[in-house]
Amino acid sequence: MKNILTIFTLFLTVVSFGQSSEEYLKSGIAKHKQQDYKGAIKEYDKAIKEDKTNKDAFYNKGACELALNDFKGAMADFNSTIELDSKYVRAYYSRATVYVSQEKYKESLPDLDKTIELDPEFPNALTLRGQIRAQTGNKGGACEDFQLAKENGDKQADKYLTQFCGNEQLAGESLMLDWPESENWKLGSSQDNEQMAMLELIHSDETLENWTEFGCMMSIKGAKNIPMDQAMNLMYDQAKKLSPKAVLTFIEKDETAEYPWIIFTIESPSFKNDKKPESQLWYVVQGKTALYTNFRAVKEATVPKELKEKWTAFFKTGKIVNQ
Repeated sequence: MKNILTIFTLFLTVVSFGQSSEEYLKSGIAKHKQQDYKGAIKEYDKAIKEDKTNKDAFYNKGACELALNDFKGAMADFNSTIELDSKYVRAYYSRATVYVSQEKYKESLPDLDKTIELDPEFPNALTLRGQIRAQTGNKGGACEDFQLAKENGDKQADKYLTQFCGNEQLAGESLMLDWPESENWKLGSSQDNEQMAMLELIHSDETLENWTEFGCMMSIKGAKNIPMDQAMNLMYDQAKKLSPKAVLTFIEKDETAEYPWIIFTIESPSFKNDKKPESQLWYVVQGKTALYTNFRAVKEATVPKELKEKWTAFFKTGKIVNQ
């Protein structure tokens, strides 16, 4: 009878042990959802104290630490999660984001590789690996990742296909421009509808509301056989509506090329609703299925000579590609 009671007591202890850990885990998750990260961490710690094999508690605690920029703590907990379960996909992806958050891009790649190996359709893993591959010089691999992400239904993939690879839209035709990695460009916004597709680019440490240099790529779908002077004047007419004092300056064009192009500046000392200046250097090229209009801008009354030369050379590297 004594042995039976001992076994029964041990059984109750194990049951309460498991329940207690799970209860702390649930309490942590509730606080986690309310973005009470510090409070959630305390609950996850209690869950781990009760059950050192509670991989979900380790993982969730790491996620909270990552949200608080405690990279060392997050890394340790994601490591513990993986030690407990070598196929815990989210832990590999989250550990990769710890590296990315510290700008250790190459170090993040093995964890992203493992994430995709375990779950090829894991949300955002392909697009994140594609961005890192693009930034570290493997643009072929980057474009493969973006294309796979697109096929998996990732809505972000089109943006990166356009930025790094040339978007597979408009019957396979697109304009490819390799925005210099050294200038730290990032996507500010994007729009896409039946008439046009547009990407706005800014530097990584700036915002759409506060920028020093701005880039724009737009394709006008179905616009064909438009003379380059007409395209230039169309852009200028639109600018004049907002800035009556805007000045148009033609720089260069080639209408005999397979894909005719023109480069010009529109310099505005002020606008009707804004007294601040803005000047743009435009590159317009006619594709077979769309008109591609692109510009770079600074908040100055004129485009400085050195920028004019730099931007002109940059836009001349643009290529129409068909996939």
